Amino acid sequence: MASYNLPNVDGMSSLEQIKNAVGIMTKELGWLLSNLDTKNMNEIDGDILVTGTVTAGKINVNELSAISANLGHITAGLIEAVQIFGSYIATRQDDYPRCEMSATGNVFGAFNDANNHIDIEPNYAGSPAISFTVAGIPRGRIHNLLGYPIFESNSSMGLESSGNIFVNTNQMIFANWDKLFASNPGRTLGDELREIFDRIEALEGG
Repeated sequence: MASYNLPNVDGMSSLEQIKNAVGIMTKELGWLLSNLDTKNMNEIDGDILVTGTVTAGKINVNELSAISANLGHITAGLIEAVQIFGSYIATRQDDYPRCEMSATGNVFGAFNDANNHIDIEPNYAGSPAISFTVAGIPRGRIHNLLGYPIFESNSSMGLESSGNIFVNTNQMIFANWDKLFASNPGRTLGDELREIFDRIEALEGG
């Protein structure tokens, strides 16, 4: 940029020279402001950062804890070898179906909607458990409070198979024979046994 030596003011001619010098300075300043490329400014002086000049390649820290900030909404690719504590993670935001992990209650959940879901609880009265909620109502759990797996239902529970069901156990224990019910003919095993017993007694009495 040119330097300007203003002459001594001795009349109108000196005033005209001042006006010409100011005009030239104004034009050159306007050109500088229009053509200054801040993206090529590689040095940072003091606390001044030029917007858009700090790229990922210019950041080198040992840990992200060196950066203290609310990072806000982050869109990332692959995150690897990271420990995350006290967080909420979901496969979908504000919509269903989704799976989620929440520090609130320390649960993992699979949600068809807000009222129909399965949750894994780490501590159900001292036992990890899987709980089932249907239409907003808790329907049952699987837990091991007695030292073995227990399937606990607050309503009916179904067991369905398109093939055979094989049971290999020492004993199947029921409170009584009336707990075994056949939908056809609509009688319990207790009903059948009592009828057989009555017939045997009738034959013996005859």
